[in-house]
Amino acid sequence: MIAVGQKSVVWARRLLVLSLVGVLVAAVVPYGSKTNSVVVFSVGLDKILHFAGFGVMTFLAIAAGRGLSRSRKLLLLALVPFFGLGIEALQYFLSYRTFNPLDILANMCGVLCSILVWGLLFSRRGAKAQRG
Repeated sequence: MIAVGQKSVVWARRLLVLSLVGVLVAAVVPYGSKTNSVVVFSVGLDKILHFAGFGVMTFLAIAAGRGLSRSRKLLLLALVPFFGLGIEALQYFLSYRTFNPLDILANMCGVLCSILVWGLLFSRRGAKAQRG
């Protein structure tokens, strides 16, 4: 039988794979330019979606890495930004999509913010455990 902690890791891994597949499909199918024209807080909606999507994938990668060796955790975590670079490079070769370095920047900002937030949450929880 799988323990509760192991179930959450299994679900994180499943959701990570689903999100990677979903982003890949979204990156290669033709679409209209409506997300580029919507602006929220002076930032295009597409950049916000890139930031949020890669932030969530980073959280999933970190959660999915629980129980793995340090090197495998780092490889799993590195998958997310390299995946972002890969799909943007793929779009360069698709005539109906456009390569945009700002998309890569939004992806990387989402990754970095998620790592920082995870680190802050983890360090606070660890500090509480040591005090209590």
